[in-house]
Amino acid sequence: MSGGSGSALYQDTGVLVRPRTLKNAPAPIRSRAQMMADAEATASRLQVFSRDEFMGRRFRYGSGEHVTVIGPTGYGKTQLLDELSDAVISPKLPQVVLAMKPRDKTMTATIRNLDLKKTKDWPPPPSFGRPRGWAVWPKHTFDPEVDDIHLREVFRRAILDSYKRGNRIVQADEFFGLVDLGLARHLVALWTRGRSMDVGLWGGTQKPTHIPLHAYSQASHLFLANDPTEAARKRFGEIGGVDPRIVEAAVRSLEKFQWLYIRREGARMCVVDK
Repeated sequence: MSGGSGSALYQDTGVLVRPRTLKNAPAPIRSRAQMMADAEATASRLQVFSRDEFMGRRFRYGSGEHVTVIGPTGYGKTQLLDELSDAVISPKLPQVVLAMKPRDKTMTATIRNLDLKKTKDWPPPPSFGRPRGWAVWPKHTFDPEVDDIHLREVFRRAILDSYKRGNRIVQADEFFGLVDLGLARHLVALWTRGRSMDVGLWGGTQKPTHIPLHAYSQASHLFLANDPTEAARKRFGEIGGVDPRIVEAAVRSLEKFQWLYIRREGARMCVVDK
């Protein structure tokens, strides 16, 4: 796909950027139907990249940037986060993954695939050295009231320590789960001030209406799956810097396991294939 003189401009990467408009030019009057038609036409021109090409050549991460992945259950949020992590984390930029469930085969696979050190408490034992990252997986008693108090305290220490030390990635197993534990204020602190400390907040959710709007407005990198619910679509306006109508049209056309990628800096978009 190449650039042209139409309403949208493309860089040599083929990723869509914001249309440029002349200063002081009067805005044309268009109906809602015309605006939606324009949005669908723009969405249909988004370039599609394979996972390998996107991870290897297109995805560029800067220390302290936030990543949000939003999609229904079974759409591969964890797999996508694992692939992104594998391309970014290192002993110099380690990851702290907060695991909430008492048993989780997916988390076990994440620990193995990313070569993370598993710790039940925070801080981790000094004998762990400098790994690519840690999976903070507290022990459960299977009493929800007791476990929630314990998880909140362990995760709170991990978040605050990462914020203080800087140069880390904190990844939420599920944003809503941390909010439900009463850690919303800590997440907002990372979203709004973490970048100055080189601390990126990564995570996914299947409940976009139950998490702070900062997951949209503060994320440098967003990945959106096809979610048919109207409540989820209404939040596209919180992303900022992009036309929510284009986002809605693009998301609506996605197949399962495809993702709309938005880099808010430059308002670039593309589709990441299965």
